[in-house]
Amino acid sequence: MEEKSVKQTIITKALELFSAKGYEGVSVSELAQAAEITKPTIYYYFKSKEGLFDAVCCGYYDLLNNNIRENAVYHPNPKNYDEDIILTLTNVTKTYFSFAKTHEDFFRITLANLSMPSSSAVFKIAEKYHFTQFDIIDSMFRSMAKAHGNLKGKSKTLTWSYIGTVNSYIGLNFAYSGQLNDKTARELVHQFMHGIFA
Repeated sequence: MEEKSVKQTIITKALELFSAKGYEGVSVSELAQAAEITKPTIYYYFKSKEGLFDAVCCGYYDLLNNNIRENAVYHPNPKNYDEDIILTLTNVTKTYFSFAKTHEDFFRITLANLSMPSSSAVFKIAEKYHFTQFDIIDSMFRSMAKAHGNLKGKSKTLTWSYIGTVNSYIGLNFAYSGQLNDKTARELVHQFMHGIFA
């Protein structure tokens, strides 16, 4: 088996196990057995279990964050309500939903990562990827604030509220076999924009 193929097999099996059992619930021996390799092979490619977890995170978080970045570009159109902030937020929400459906195992890991203690190895590995994502969304809201003065100074609160809402929808849809579709994306954005009285 080629080196690249061996490495990818290990990452794929690690993703499955980390998603099913959590980082702490998976041993290096179990990872090696699942990938049909020896423990030293894991250490050769990734140095440690943490290194393997980082490799899993790197590829998928980069893909997710790049997809979000492409769709989080705001083009002001204040005269057309549906073609302004709503359009951008709906496109970004659809991006999250599509990624979560396509990469459910990984997205389950991202949801778990957000609630890990800040002192844990998992949190320290995932933190840089989460903050990259926060920065993308924060930049989007700051761009929106230039056209909509009422948003000025609120980008951090909006970022955390928006990402929290999206992740809650995805997590609950995973748990209760809901619908991560365009209609749900529009409903989420409507609720986010208008609040409890929407």
